[in-house]
Amino acid sequence: MKNINRIIGITLVLITLTFSQQIEAQKRDNAKRNTTQHRTNNQKRSVGRTHHRNDRYRTQPIHRNRNLHRSPHYRYPRHRRVVRSLHHNHLRLVYGGLTYFYYSGIYYTTYGNEYIVVVPPRGFRIAVLPVGHVRVIVGPSIYFYHSGTYYIESSSSKSEEKYEITQPPVGAIITDISNDAEQIIMDGNILYEYNDVFYKKVSTDSGNTTYKVVYSKNND
Repeated sequence: MKNINRIIGITLVLITLTFSQQIEAQKRDNAKRNTTQHRTNNQKRSVGRTHHRNDRYRTQPIHRNRNLHRSPHYRYPRHRRVVRSLHHNHLRLVYGGLTYFYYSGIYYTTYGNEYIVVVPPRGFRIAVLPVGHVRVIVGPSIYFYHSGTYYIESSSSKSEEKYEITQPPVGAIITDISNDAEQIIMDGNILYEYNDVFYKKVSTDSGNTTYKVVYSKNND
């Protein structure tokens, strides 16, 4: 009987030791898998970063300057206007590698076998202001407005083209805008957008309607 009890006791001890070893081995396996998964996830996150701490992963730098390496391109009004032919007194102009056709204050480019109205580039100069232009005073500066385009007199006396297309000045007030201007609502206010310039309708003391420049997109 004593021998049987001794055998049973030894068997229970062996079973306990074996079970404990299996639990420890399982814990080590789980810890190894968790460590491997953690490293893998860190590596995946590191790939998406601009720079990794040990300089292992890199991405190409992003140029924040929008004008850098930007190809010249035409700017079109929201409502595109196409004509079949131009007046025989039109002028052919080249600016920034692009060809423009100019007549009576309007700028065009070719559109198949026809011509389409475009927004003229800022910085471009003309020798004579178009007929029908209006004089606009904003602070100490004098501007000239015609067909959605603002000009300012250049300070350079060497060039014959002394009127330069410029950024529309905020605060400028004109008496009329193009029929192609689109009515929009911004921050609860009714505005009118034409050639990337936003106008607000303003009534004068005498009851006349005018339009005031409140914002202009930077599309140089």
